[in-house]
Amino acid sequence: METTEPHYTEVTILVHPEAVEGVSDALFSIGATGIVEERLPLHVRVTAYLPADANLEQHIKTIRQRLGALERQGLRLGPGTITQRAVAPQAWSEVWKEQFQVQRIAPGLVIAPSWEGYQPEAGECVVVLDPGAAFGTGGHATTRLCLRLLVAYVKPGDLVADVGCGSGILAITAAMLGAREVIATDNDPGALMVTRQNVRRNRVEEEVKVVEADLLPELHRPFDVIVCNILAEEVIRMAASLRQRLTPGGRFICSGFQAASVATVEDALVKAGLRMVSPTGEEGWAACVAMRPAVGR
Repeated sequence: METTEPHYTEVTILVHPEAVEGVSDALFSIGATGIVEERLPLHVRVTAYLPADANLEQHIKTIRQRLGALERQGLRLGPGTITQRAVAPQAWSEVWKEQFQVQRIAPGLVIAPSWEGYQPEAGECVVVLDPGAAFGTGGHATTRLCLRLLVAYVKPGDLVADVGCGSGILAITAAMLGAREVIATDNDPGALMVTRQNVRRNRVEEEVKVVEADLLPELHRPFDVIVCNILAEEVIRMAASLRQRLTPGGRFICSGFQAASVATVEDALVKAGLRMVSPTGEEGWAACVAMRPAVGR
């Protein structure tokens, strides 16, 4: 039986860096299957890929409404220009190859496209990915921040959760760093499919379990490390449950938001009974680390 691959519409918005998080949130909420950000001297070009359907006109209207709301909140919007073009299935598959190249994230950690045939150097840990339409190649600052924090905190034998796994890049990296078990969750079936493919590609099927779930998975054991690269609002939504889901001394690593959101995220985590570690950032994006205090503290 012949199947027809879906067509996509490429929507590009030129905005000030302050508006990027809100615009990305709006694009994901209307069904964007992937977002690429290109830093320009004064602005950011945000490019999203939406399934081509009859709702496109309404989607564009929703984006314009969100831009107006951001401006009313006092954020600098920048040009706010929106352009769109149709992308054929074959062209869609090439978009990610143009954007995704070998990334040396941290000493000894390399993220490589599956089509590059990268030959690792001595001592390198190489994660091989084909992200498809799923988020997570190491090219975005928030992914790089999370990867470096995994290198810093994951220890051999740890139990790790990757919440909102996207392409599976964080879950696979945790497994390669020695985690004995990694639970990778997402509520997008497409992302789960991509994660499973990348798990097999990196031969970590024994360590990584892929689960469809909204935020934290149900598991009777607490995690040594929980990592998520999602929106600040989602981090805040699950903050209250984090203490009981972490081992004493366990770390919660989160990114996916800009530096302006750090205070709000930290406030939610502290109220949940976690102790903050100094935040880190790159290109205006931020990552926070919180720890469940050890027993008796």
